Amino acid sequence: MRPRLSFLLLSLALFALGGVLSWPRPLGEGEVRSLRAGPLPEMGVVVAARDIEYCGYHTPCGPGSRTDTIFYVRIRGGEARALAIPRDLFSPVAGGKINSAYARGGAELLKRAVEEATGLVAERHLILTLESVARVVDAVGGVEVYLDRPMRYTDRAAKLFIDFPAGRLHLNGEEAVKYMRFRHDALGDYARLDRIKGVISQVLKKAQDPRTWPALALALREAWRELDTDLSLEEVLAHFPAVQGLRLSLATLPTREGRGTFLYVDEGAKAQVLAAWMGRTLPSSPPQVPVRLRGERELVLWGQALLAREGVEVQVEEAEVGRSAVYAKDLEAGGYFAELFHLPLLAPHQPVVGVVVELGPDLVE
Repeated sequence: MRPRLSFLLLSLALFALGGVLSWPRPLGEGEVRSLRAGPLPEMGVVVAARDIEYCGYHTPCGPGSRTDTIFYVRIRGGEARALAIPRDLFSPVAGGKINSAYARGGAELLKRAVEEATGLVAERHLILTLESVARVVDAVGGVEVYLDRPMRYTDRAAKLFIDFPAGRLHLNGEEAVKYMRFRHDALGDYARLDRIKGVISQVLKKAQDPRTWPALALALREAWRELDTDLSLEEVLAHFPAVQGLRLSLATLPTREGRGTFLYVDEGAKAQVLAAWMGRTLPSSPPQVPVRLRGERELVLWGQALLAREGVEVQVEEAEVGRSAVYAKDLEAGGYFAELFHLPLLAPHQPVVGVVVELGPDLVE
């Protein structure tokens, strides 16, 4: 049993953009055509999702001005590396939390705030709405998650009702957005960012199935109307064919708690993460780190046999897994096993000993 090779795209947002722009249009709307299929140019893109604005009790007014989900995506060669930025991070240039930068100065101030926090250059921006994300999740048939415990939260003023039981769940677009918005557990926003990274990687994999493309085309046409971006039609169309070959890895910007509810960049930890994240080269032989396989029995046995051929001894654990992925704090070691299994690499906030490879039913669907 061998997993189908899954192409890992730039990000949910960039796939949406490319999908909309590459869909056939009536004559006169799409004068520009794809000119080449070479590698994507190196660039940094700030990808964010806007929250919902309320003008009164139970009265949503549309997309809000805060961006509670922020990613810095760096495209280089055949890989896209995404760095999640906590919403409560203090931003001197924004004069408050980084999630307020878009409200105070638009996309340009948000890009400056992200550059200030990461030390990386952000050439482009792509701002989504929660509604557009929900439509794309629905278009690929929803996502699978596994909850160790029930997830419950009620905000009557915002009409937000979250009530998910423990166990394996199939979530539609609206439910997936609720799942990603939830942050009322011990790890708060850090756990929320880990959930978002997991959903993004799963949607990208499912979006490779041609059976989803007609529904995606309709959803992306609607999403396009809500995008705020400075990516041009010409540059996206010119390089869109190369997006399919990209590998995706996701990490979180290290922070420390500060006064009140503010977070601050942990400069020492950031330097270590960025050194590995930006300059990472995959080891030529299996890294000498503990490796644990989690998943259903048949998949774990298959994974154990695959790793045995590589000379890697592993611990195995039969468990319910919502999605397949590789988890590691050591990005070089994690990258080796992510490449071996053709899975996304996710660097969670919570501690991980060595490398954990989770194998779920999506691996063989």
